[in-house]
Amino acid sequence: MTHQTRPLRRALIANAAFSASCATALLAAPEPVVAWLGLGPPLLLAAVGVGLLAFAADLLHQATRPRLLTWRALYASLADLLWVIATATLLLIAPNLVSEAGAILLLAVAAVVLAFGIWQLLGIDRAHRAANPSRYRHCVQVAVDVPAAAMWNVISELGEIERYMPSLRSSEVLGRQPDGVGAVRVCENHAGKRWGEECTRFEDGRGFDVRFLAEDPDFPFPATIMFGGWEVIPRGEGSEVRVWWELEPKPKLLAPVILPILALGVDRDFPGIIKRMATAAMGDGPLTSKAAQRMSRTGLSPYPC
Repeated sequence: MTHQTRPLRRALIANAAFSASCATALLAAPEPVVAWLGLGPPLLLAAVGVGLLAFAADLLHQATRPRLLTWRALYASLADLLWVIATATLLLIAPNLVSEAGAILLLAVAAVVLAFGIWQLLGIDRAHRAANPSRYRHCVQVAVDVPAAAMWNVISELGEIERYMPSLRSSEVLGRQPDGVGAVRVCENHAGKRWGEECTRFEDGRGFDVRFLAEDPDFPFPATIMFGGWEVIPRGEGSEVRVWWELEPKPKLLAPVILPILALGVDRDFPGIIKRMATAAMGDGPLTSKAAQRMSRTGLSPYPC
């Protein structure tokens, strides 16, 4: 995924450099800036400079993380858009509040900020692109101190997902079909929204794939096509659980917004879901205090999957 996240990382770093440069000017020489803009007082501009420094630090932190969180990049783009809107509002409502040179400077800065916001959105789009360029992908990977075989015994029970996912009211496999290819799992959340998932691959001991029945008229997710899957990967005495989704969002133009929002919910909820599965997988087995302590720290892998 490195090549896919590179455009977004570059956009975030460039935005951080520009924001830090503006902050330095505001903090190092507020009086000349006030004189040029015709806008003050200096203390207000210094406060803006401090805010820009914090924003630049956050952008740099995002860009240098092994696992890039696109929902954080999305709010950075929204912050850029708010800056542009605030600049336009100021110049439209109170055009005489700043000098002519100051207005030109504010418009130039707003244009650069808008460019960064768009660049970041394009980077988000690229970061979530799947191998099929018409689809978008998000994946999480969580390490647990439970053997892969024990984890598979829990994950492979398709109709029991509600036991581990608090957002679900119910889950069942239609027609009492055995878990495997062709089985259809129907889930319902607490808002009463229902959807079906047809199993298209079932590799015993390793993983399964599903096709979401997006053609159903009441399909609740913003996608025209949607797939997903679970994998259990042995890692020493424990294992890693990988969960992924691929979809064609609707409308496609909102992919840079839809995918980060999906990613936020998944990244927040699935470590806990998998931890509950790990606890159930151990059952009455030999769960040592050391293993239990490590399981309590279960979280997302720091690297993309």
